[in-house]
Amino acid sequence: MNRHTWSWIGALGVLAGGALLVWTISPLSAQSGSRVPVRSSPQGTIQRTPPGSGTQSGSPTQQGGAQRPARTASTEPFEVRLWNWLQQAQYRNWGPLPGRPADAYAGQEPHGAMVKIFANRTAAGSPDALPHGSIIVKENYGADGQSLMAVTVMYRVQNFDPEHGDWYWAKYEPNGQVSRMEGMAVAGKVGMCIDCHGSAGGNDYAFANDR
Repeated sequence: MNRHTWSWIGALGVLAGGALLVWTISPLSAQSGSRVPVRSSPQGTIQRTPPGSGTQSGSPTQQGGAQRPARTASTEPFEVRLWNWLQQAQYRNWGPLPGRPADAYAGQEPHGAMVKIFANRTAAGSPDALPHGSIIVKENYGADGQSLMAVTVMYRVQNFDPEHGDWYWAKYEPNGQVSRMEGMAVAGKVGMCIDCHGSAGGNDYAFANDR
């Protein structure tokens, strides 16, 4: 069974004192029963370390027949690393949570008029609990169901934010750029996401598994 461990050093870099953080995602793979047949399940590690610490970089390597995304430069914000990892993991090959439509369905504010859900194996394997390591990606579309407006991500990380379900939040523009509001990146402990999802059933800050 895959293990998903996050090692924290201090607090987020945005907190006072500029404390540094090490985050590890290892390994998270595309799930079976996906929308599109997957020849090999992308797996990988994303690690953030203090600048100048000699973080590895380079081309993806092959191990056990599955591609492992390379570690990227330590100067990149974690939300950028997360987006890059999702692309290498081919999240669009993931299926929805059990019981959810595989195609786009009607959404509501602040998401698109139409939305499509993708869940990694950890989330899909235990949709009621959504254990740590769960990732839920929501593509937000216009009313035509074709025009991609944004991509929002929920990533459950042990001890990241216990008061609010331990979810890491991020919102991206269609081109992969991190969305910004009032000059701040919409990533991390995002108040508007926490406030909205706080009303989700089960007190787990997730609507996608509500029935």
